[in-house]
Amino acid sequence: MKTNLLNLIDNEFPFQRVHSVLSVAPFVRFLKEKINNGGSGVRVQQLRYVIDRIMAFPGWDQEIPLDQVEAYRELFELIYITLAAPIVDENEDLWALSVPFNPQLFFGTNALYAFLENGMGGIKKGVMPAVDLEEKRKMRLANIYSLALQKLYGFSFAPVQNEMIHHIRDEHTGLNKYYRLEVDTRFLDVSYEDVLPEINFENIRLSEDSKFGALEILQRFLPLDRFRFDGFAIIGIKDITAQYVLEHIKDVIVNLAPGQMIYADITSSLKELMGNNLLDIELTPVIKLNGKLVTNCFDGLNENMQQVCSRYNMSMNAYVETIQRYSADPQIIFRKNVSEVVDGEDDFYPVLREIGVEGLAVLPIFFQKQLVGMLTVYSREKNVLNENMLSALEPAIPLLEQLLQTSIDDYNITLDNTVKEKFTSLQPAVEWRFNEVAFDYLQQRKMDPRAEVAQVYFSDVNPLYGAIDIRNSTLERNNALRLDMQRQLEILISTLDQLRDHRDMGLTSEMIFKSRKWLEQIRDFISSDDEFQLNLYFEEEIMPFLGHFRLTHPRTASIIDHYFTAIAPGGVAHNNRKALEDSLQMLNRTIGNLLEQMNVEIQGTYPCYFEKFRSDGIEYDIYIGQSITPDKEFHPLYLKNLRLWQLNSMAIIARLTHNLQAELPRKLETTQLIFVHANTIDISFRNDEHRFDVEGAYNIRYEMIKKRIDKVLIKDSNERLTQPGKIAMVYFQPKDVEEYISHIHYLQDQHILTDEIEFLELEELQGVNGLKAIRVSVVIPENAADNGRTLDEEQEHAVSLSRK
Repeated sequence: MKTNLLNLIDNEFPFQRVHSVLSVAPFVRFLKEKINNGGSGVRVQQLRYVIDRIMAFPGWDQEIPLDQVEAYRELFELIYITLAAPIVDENEDLWALSVPFNPQLFFGTNALYAFLENGMGGIKKGVMPAVDLEEKRKMRLANIYSLALQKLYGFSFAPVQNEMIHHIRDEHTGLNKYYRLEVDTRFLDVSYEDVLPEINFENIRLSEDSKFGALEILQRFLPLDRFRFDGFAIIGIKDITAQYVLEHIKDVIVNLAPGQMIYADITSSLKELMGNNLLDIELTPVIKLNGKLVTNCFDGLNENMQQVCSRYNMSMNAYVETIQRYSADPQIIFRKNVSEVVDGEDDFYPVLREIGVEGLAVLPIFFQKQLVGMLTVYSREKNVLNENMLSALEPAIPLLEQLLQTSIDDYNITLDNTVKEKFTSLQPAVEWRFNEVAFDYLQQRKMDPRAEVAQVYFSDVNPLYGAIDIRNSTLERNNALRLDMQRQLEILISTLDQLRDHRDMGLTSEMIFKSRKWLEQIRDFISSDDEFQLNLYFEEEIMPFLGHFRLTHPRTASIIDHYFTAIAPGGVAHNNRKALEDSLQMLNRTIGNLLEQMNVEIQGTYPCYFEKFRSDGIEYDIYIGQSITPDKEFHPLYLKNLRLWQLNSMAIIARLTHNLQAELPRKLETTQLIFVHANTIDISFRNDEHRFDVEGAYNIRYEMIKKRIDKVLIKDSNERLTQPGKIAMVYFQPKDVEEYISHIHYLQDQHILTDEIEFLELEELQGVNGLKAIRVSVVIPENAADNGRTLDEEQEHAVSLSRK
């Protein structure tokens, strides 16, 4: 034991001294009360012995000056042996006595003084809770007033403080260790210099709802400088690393969000639990896709695995293959000494030796008897990994089971939702009906194994159709192909000219002649037959010739390789087609994303079925009606609102695609088309194609018209109905578009559409006559294409417009 003054508070702590007196008198009174409350036997005899020894000490009931604590050492040792268990080793027990509310230690165990003085970080060196100085001050005041109210008024005032848990970074391991600071104030007397004022404790309770609200009231009625504290406090410090780490892992699991990157955090906590930073720990969930293990489903997991593989210079593929084999036959593996060869060991052990692994442990983790993951521990140092470290992991295994199973469940749900969202027609608006049909099927199959799934059918739904087409996409494709073919021929002619300089062959000159003839033939136009014949010429004549020439004349390799590089995917002979495809993809992706975001808005108004199709542009079908959403009353106002959304969204798309011209590798324009169908139709789900289709002869006519109006001409002209910067609406009867005309007037007033409205008659189509159309122009602000916004910013701007 040591008797030595030691200040626990650093210079920055906002320390406000209180009138504290070091005394053992409260302790003696406590022991007397313990005896008087009953009891007999050895324990009571021991307490009487301690009391007699203390009271025999001169001045035992007086204030003990701090500069004379060494003279009272015997008293303090009596206190320690009374309070500590007999078998406690003072070289391990972190225990001390301190001055009341003036945190100065004056007597304690060797272990505690060593802990605070030997560079372990210590409370005095910065492991106080991570709060600002003002909060530290308030926390201390709250603890003082908590004791004072309890002693003087019998009122329990909850001390306002962070949990007294402190972390210390172990200099030897580099890991955090966690300690709980416990303060025992049973042996303190509290007195007040003046008459105790009356206090409305109801106000105190109400003020406790705010973090430090009650302190302001208490300091006014009970000033701190009027208190006197006699006695001493007992300080205890306990290592709670294992408990703290397990609680942390539990908190991570409880608050786990799908896809959250937590595996690095968990493995770091497991290192703290094992108490060794020389280990590499890998926690791997067993997630299988189509029967094969996948490891790159979580960013944090994959990154952690890559770090381990990188450190050991290990192939990621080899590691994954080993996990795959292990998951087929999981068992506990523990090898302290990997360098020692064991009969029947896995082929992976030579790899481990080669990369420097000295110790290895693999623990399979099961959830309800199913393998959900594995915990792998590596060591590059000899004699580091041992049984005690693995035993330290045992309390964490149940938590890891739950974590891994939760991760697997979350991933499977995410995967299932993605499949439903991106690849099937099953949407939330209609999923309820599929669930009912599936349930009925399962019930019927119990009685009749030959039962078939019923058809999913919705009657009397209102259809809305829209199409955003890429203007002259076929011509653009042909032109891009023609320019690339010309470029390939020009490079080929240059290549052949250079080869002729090395070796003049008649065949080389003939190929130059053919290539120039082809270049002239496709200068203005290339047909499908031209494309076929030209590719045949490249493959059957040019490729064999150049291959043979390169083999027989190695010095020409660089010349010929230049041609092969140019015609390879991504080469300059594909530049125009690539620019066109990139532009098409950029436009379609932008339009598709915009429609998806707008769809979220309309679903919030009234659930409906929304499906889009992609070709050179984007087409979409919307179905809305009572049969789709039977639990919510359908009103024509929902259809009216949806038609306004359709018209407004087409205007926004026209403006957006115009403004994106500067971003596109190849300038492309879009046209916007709406087919107005005033009557309801019936739709059913086609199981063979996994999509909805119209039902009945009359309804099929609706589908037929949709497919034929995309390139319709204005009657008695060669002008296409659909034009860039305009919205065309095709209909049969004037009454069908009365509602749209009202919406047009509204959007004109909002300066979204121009004032002019064109009423047009259309040419007769096969099986369809009497079609009419309305065409309106979209207001495109000047310099809109050069507004400085990126593509993503332009899209976000468009979405914001749709909400106005």
